Amino acid sequence: MLTSNDSSVIWNDMQGWGPRDIAYAGIIAALYAALAIILAPISFGVYQVRVAESLTVLPFLIRSAPFGLFVGCLLANIYGGYGVQDIVFGSLLTLAAGYLTLLCGRIKAVKLGLSLAPLPPVLLNAFGVAAYLSQMTGMTYFFVVQMIGLGELVSCYVLGLPLLLYLRSRMGRIRLTG
Repeated sequence: MLTSNDSSVIWNDMQGWGPRDIAYAGIIAALYAALAIILAPISFGVYQVRVAESLTVLPFLIRSAPFGLFVGCLLANIYGGYGVQDIVFGSLLTLAAGYLTLLCGRIKAVKLGLSLAPLPPVLLNAFGVAAYLSQMTGMTYFFVVQMIGLGELVSCYVLGLPLLLYLRSRMGRIRLTG
């Protein structure tokens, strides 16, 4: 289903990165952190719609985006006040979701890849963030899964998918990859 059977597809993509890739990662990190911090009242906690998560579709088009998302999430979570667990695990979940979204961009059936691109951050954050946030808040795990999942669905599908489709339609005019 993927265009490459090589298990080191991500590592191979990192080799040969140029200034453009590093710049994209930096811009994405800054945008993610800025959106999460500016919209802090709706970006943190059990009841959240983190608008910055709409950017998690970018790895579908931009190979350096997972690193930008990771750094942006790390910075946002430092500000967020939920402690070391959120800083470490929340950021790592975002990195993993970014890599899975990158792999969605490799699916030969493009429409399938596009429809799946927002799914990794929804699932990983709903189930992963809920694992520690439920303990921190005293709320039940499955309630927190539902709340985080709902917010992620809004961020990634309602906001992120249209962003992805727009950027993809403009790829002839702008260069998104190294």
